Amino acid sequence: MSKPIDNFHLLSSKQRRFILNNDEVLIDLVRSNMSERRFRHSLGTAELCKELALCHHYDPHKAWLTGLLHDMAKEIPPEETNRYLEYYDPEKLDEPDKVKHSHVGKYYLREKLHINDKDILNAVYNHTVLRSNDKLSLITYVADKREPNRGINDEVVAIARKDLKKAVETLINKWKEKHEYKDDALKAYLKDNDND
Repeated sequence: MSKPIDNFHLLSSKQRRFILNNDEVLIDLVRSNMSERRFRHSLGTAELCKELALCHHYDPHKAWLTGLLHDMAKEIPPEETNRYLEYYDPEKLDEPDKVKHSHVGKYYLREKLHINDKDILNAVYNHTVLRSNDKLSLITYVADKREPNRGINDEVVAIARKDLKKAVETLINKWKEKHEYKDDALKAYLKDNDND
């Protein structure tokens, strides 16, 4: 079944820019392309991304947009997910299904919404398994794990408001038992801890 995003490429570049720069219209487009539960999670992630961006002197709208779009590929069928990976990123085909959507999301957003911002695409790509420590990736990673609709009330968001890297360390330590990529994530994040 076709979704509104499937026809986005038929719009003129002026129309596409209007949608991407008009939050209300973009929210409607995102909502129409995912379940209500996924949409609430994405909107919660967007709001927490914006809050954390303000705390860390990062572009709040860019962070909000990243949070809103981070799960656009989460509900595409597995066969389509694998087609994207076969074409763009074949070494990620062996990743668990829970992780694949983040990698596919980068290519999906570039292809479907014509988003070419490298920071946004990188943060979407890394939001499940953090392999980058740029500020937007750290913000998105934390926001995805602790947005309010998840109902997890712990110290991570309070820590993140002051220190994103410490918040990531806290998250990774909390998920040590469950997060199968904890070592890769921690190594990538710590690799260049001077990079804000």
